[in-house]
Amino acid sequence: MTLWEISFRAQYDYPFIAMSARHPGLPISMWCLFNRELLQVPTRDAATLESIEREIRKAGRVIDRWEEGGDARIFMLQKCTCGTTDSPWNVWEPLDFVDAPPAVYKDGWGYFRVIGFDESKTRDLFREMNARGPTELIRKRELTLSVLPSSVWVNSLFAELTGKQIDSVLKAHRYGYYTSPRQITTENIAKGLGLSRSTYEEHLRKAENRIMGALIPYMQLFASGEKRVEKMPDKGTALDIAEASAQG
Repeated sequence: MTLWEISFRAQYDYPFIAMSARHPGLPISMWCLFNRELLQVPTRDAATLESIEREIRKAGRVIDRWEEGGDARIFMLQKCTCGTTDSPWNVWEPLDFVDAPPAVYKDGWGYFRVIGFDESKTRDLFREMNARGPTELIRKRELTLSVLPSSVWVNSLFAELTGKQIDSVLKAHRYGYYTSPRQITTENIAKGLGLSRSTYEEHLRKAENRIMGALIPYMQLFASGEKRVEKMPDKGTALDIAEASAQG
C-alpha cells in the first residue's frame, strides 16, 4: 500500500483566496485546528493588518483572539468556515484526502498539499476543483508507508530543495561547518566535492534560505505562544539567576 502526496494551487471564489489578491506579495498561512482556523499574516504593517482584520470580520468570521509573533500576527478564528463557505476542505475530505498544513494564500491563489491512499481519486479532486476555477498541479508523488510519520510532514519543510541543495547542507553539517568554532570552510568542502567554491556556496545559500523560509511560520507560531514555565534554580549566584531571567 502506498500514499499519494498532491500539491496544487487553485483560484476560485473563496474568501481567503480573494483576500490574498487584495494584498499582493503577502503569503497568508492557514491551519485548520479542531473546527477552528488559525491565520498567520507575516507583516507588522498596521494598515495591512487593520485591513485584513476588517475583511475577516466583514465576512462574518469572529476573531477569538490574536497574538503578535515576531514579524507576524496570528489570528485565531472562533469557528471553522467550512460550514458557511465553499471551503477546499469540503472538496477533498469526501474524497478521503487529508491536508498537510499549512494552506497558503498568495496573490489570489490558494496553495494546498493533501495526502491520500487512492491515486485514482486525484482526477476526482481536480474535476471538483476545476469546476470552481483554475486549478494547477504543482507536484504529485508516490510515498511508501515507511515514510510515516516523519517524511510526509517534514516534506513541508524541505520539498522545495533540490538534491544538490540538500546534499550541500548535509555535507556542511557532516564536516563541521555548523559547529562553533567552525571546523571547515566552504572552500575546503567544495574542493573535496570537486566543485568550485562559488558553485558550492550557491547551492548551500539557496538551501539555507529555503529552509529558513519554511521554518519561519512555525517559529512565529511558537514565539506567539505562552511563555514556558521556568524552573527556578536550586542553587546559584545572583548572576546565574539574573542570566536565567534574561534568557526567559
